[in-house]
Amino acid sequence: MVKGRPSEPLTGFDVLAGRAMPDPAAPHPDDLAELPLPDKLREVDLTLRPDRERAVDALELAAYLEADGLNDEGLRDRYGAGGLFAAAEWLYAQRGTGRALVRPRREAPPRFPWELAQRGPLYLLPGLCGLLIAQATPPVTGRAFMFAAAFGWGYSLLIASVRYAEPLGTPGRALRLTLWLGGACGLLGGALSALLFAGQGPADWLWGTAMGGAVALAGSAAGVMLALGERAQVAGAFAPALLLGGMLYVVPGVELALASLAALALFPALLALRVTREPGDLPARLATLRPGLGLAAYGWALAAAFAELSLRLGGWALLPLVLSAGVLEAGVWNAQQGLQYVARQQGSFTLLVRRGAARVLGTALAYALGLLAVFALVAGVRWAWPDLLPTARELGRTALLTVPAFGAALLLSTWLANQRRERWLLAFWLGFGGLLVLGVSPPRLSLLAALALIPPTLLALYDLRSYR
Repeated sequence: MVKGRPSEPLTGFDVLAGRAMPDPAAPHPDDLAELPLPDKLREVDLTLRPDRERAVDALELAAYLEADGLNDEGLRDRYGAGGLFAAAEWLYAQRGTGRALVRPRREAPPRFPWELAQRGPLYLLPGLCGLLIAQATPPVTGRAFMFAAAFGWGYSLLIASVRYAEPLGTPGRALRLTLWLGGACGLLGGALSALLFAGQGPADWLWGTAMGGAVALAGSAAGVMLALGERAQVAGAFAPALLLGGMLYVVPGVELALASLAALALFPALLALRVTREPGDLPARLATLRPGLGLAAYGWALAAAFAELSLRLGGWALLPLVLSAGVLEAGVWNAQQGLQYVARQQGSFTLLVRRGAARVLGTALAYALGLLAVFALVAGVRWAWPDLLPTARELGRTALLTVPAFGAALLLSTWLANQRRERWLLAFWLGFGGLLVLGVSPPRLSLLAALALIPPTLLALYDLRSYR
């Protein structure tokens, strides 16, 4: 009850809720009927709408909540309610009115996060520096670079999972562990790549080890800084290595190559250590990284499929996908924000799923059409000025049919990975890569991949956790 309201005897519900005395600051049931539900409690309201309208008292609704696995702690921490009985009382006070459903809060739809689109080119900086160095060093460094680049694809997902395990702080100790572990894996992978390169001596082995370690450490440092939103730091960290790599491209030399490798490993790592000075709550133990290993394995399977596709089509054909990686990430982010917006506005669960499907599938279609527009632009430039883009010959009909479909599949896969479907996606992309190795046509396989990801996407949209 509220101040100024006559004193009333305690009800049985008050006793069960643990109220020994009336709380003068608590809303009266009549007032609860006028209050909007907290945003996160709307998820419960959507699933309990029929039960709420038929319930004879708040205790019955409390039983429904408990049967669905919602306890005091979960309702307080996740849904912003005062506990099991407080949530049941709140929902019961609005029975039959549909206030939480027919009077949604008015708000503007989420804008597209163009600032995230900058992250795509920033992810490429370690690879670009490594390519500039590899062209002026022994051939064994090329294989070590390929390992480090593929390793960084999945490892960046593990770094992101560690960062979001402590969303309200900076898990500095855990992120520093990912930094050093990434560098160590790069050294080991580079050494193994050099050993498998037949006919090489000890000097070539050292080159391969150094290349693998430098690129993997730089990629881990970039992943740490981008996970913390330090985009300007990433650009500055790779400026010395880019400058030296450009000089090495013009004037090859052993000393300059060594200086470029040192700059590639040193400056990004130092800046990553600088932005992780706050220790955070997560401990620096391997057990901290275990929850993200599934995402990392999925990323490595996707990297292997991408590498196999680039061998079939040529590296230039997939360049639009690489350069637009930030746009893809921004599209997935915008689709998820759109789902949250739809959940706050829509009362019918059926209409919620339909609008959610239109949001996610529409984003994938828009990304595919954007890639198609890039190919059309390149084709127009080639037709007008045949000698302007000699390397664009790889962007032919096969690439035109493959890359947009593969881009749509990539976006749906990224969204599903955010919904914790990484185990299924791991098997999916391993199968995709295996079919490419067996000689299946890339355009046909990419289109089938995009279509095959639609049913699991729709299935995920029937889970209300996808709208969080």
